[in-house]
Amino acid sequence: MENPTEKLQEEPSAKQRLFVQTYGCQMNEYDSQKMISLLKEDYLAAASVEDADLVLVNTCSVREKGEHKLFSYLGRLRDLKKEKPEMIIGVGGCVAQQEGQSIIDRNSSVDFVVGTQNLSLIPTLVKRAKAGANSGQVAVDHREEWEELPLEFEPLPSEAQNIRSPNHSPIRALVSIQRGCNKKCAFCVVPTTRGAELSRAADEILREIKLKVRAGAKEVLLLGQTVNSYGRDLTPRRKFSDLIKEIADIEGLDRIRFISPHPQEVKEDFIELFKTVSKLARHIHLPVQSGNDRVLKAMNRNYKISRYKDIVSQIREVSPDVAITTDIIVGFPTESDLEFEDTLNLVKELRYHSAYYYKYSKRPNTVAGDLYQKHEEISLDLMSHRFTQLHELQKRISLEIYNGEVGETREVLVEGIGPKEASNGDELELRGRTSQNIIVEFQGNKSLVGETVRVKITDSTPHLIRGRLI
Repeated sequence: MENPTEKLQEEPSAKQRLFVQTYGCQMNEYDSQKMISLLKEDYLAAASVEDADLVLVNTCSVREKGEHKLFSYLGRLRDLKKEKPEMIIGVGGCVAQQEGQSIIDRNSSVDFVVGTQNLSLIPTLVKRAKAGANSGQVAVDHREEWEELPLEFEPLPSEAQNIRSPNHSPIRALVSIQRGCNKKCAFCVVPTTRGAELSRAADEILREIKLKVRAGAKEVLLLGQTVNSYGRDLTPRRKFSDLIKEIADIEGLDRIRFISPHPQEVKEDFIELFKTVSKLARHIHLPVQSGNDRVLKAMNRNYKISRYKDIVSQIREVSPDVAITTDIIVGFPTESDLEFEDTLNLVKELRYHSAYYYKYSKRPNTVAGDLYQKHEEISLDLMSHRFTQLHELQKRISLEIYNGEVGETREVLVEGIGPKEASNGDELELRGRTSQNIIVEFQGNKSLVGETVRVKITDSTPHLIRGRLI
């Protein structure tokens, strides 16, 4: 793998420096890559935010904590801009779409705010800000069509660590197949911030994946709010399962992943993919949110736990080695102790490899946010207690599953050099993933990055496993 710092030093010094701070999900990471691509002709990666001429903050509003992070970070940038008044600051992402002008009202150092469906306007917004025109520009209008942005996938300055996510690897390509959502879950702000569900043309998806494979990607992660409803809005309609099969035919691509399917949209052809498509990773992230039917109905999830368990059973039947992970909300308004106990029992029964769990966060313009008053909300102390119970349970299950990996030999797609400095001569600590999405660390030569290797597992933690190269 090329040293990004050496790469940057070779670039012309006349270009200015860009720093992108990304919060939130993989969709935001993907959008950040698009922002970088749009500006690559004029900007290089900044070594730090202090060295930047342009700072873009890509935000997440799924939980209230994301907004707090944004305004805390903007406070730091405001202080920095006092010392460097020529610095341009832009805010994008879901909080930008949701809050618009109020971001600039709260922090006058922000030069522009751009919504989730207006990324193509960023170069113009930057130029206007540099010229001192239209100070405090806000561009958050939804666009009806899918706007294809330039596809630039040769090695970019975005490979510098400060611009990409720490979890991003050029071996794994993020590709959006859909944006927006029609589900209107009671707790979720996405339909407001990203608009109605909109599928991308299949030929554009395939084109982007082929370009990224040509640039070195071996795995693709397909992104969408409800990926398995892909294609229903296209003319003619397309099936998600057919798209997966077309992607599997791309030469040079080793693995296909996707996130996140909705249980309501799981049909027989979706389950059959895990039996018939060998390139499909043996992993599915299937959000459940709660283990209780009444709470699921209040959340407007449109399935019952019996159906959810049937889906898990059918997938495990056609693919016994599949790893299943999930999302769970703790403390949804009116959730009783017994109803939360149903969630704990579900986790015990299904034994997820891992889970993302969150304390309920009241969001603006959501059904739950409008419907439930304070007396119906769960206290923070009780929510924290339930969160700890779930955390300890899932941690124990994950460790038991990962302990079972010790002594086994696994195929690992090597994504890059691990976070530790451990080395032995020409060998470094490498990091990759199994088909089940389990992170594996082992010693090896950096020439193995991008290769699939066999690793004998020797040790485990609740979050990853370690081994030695065979």
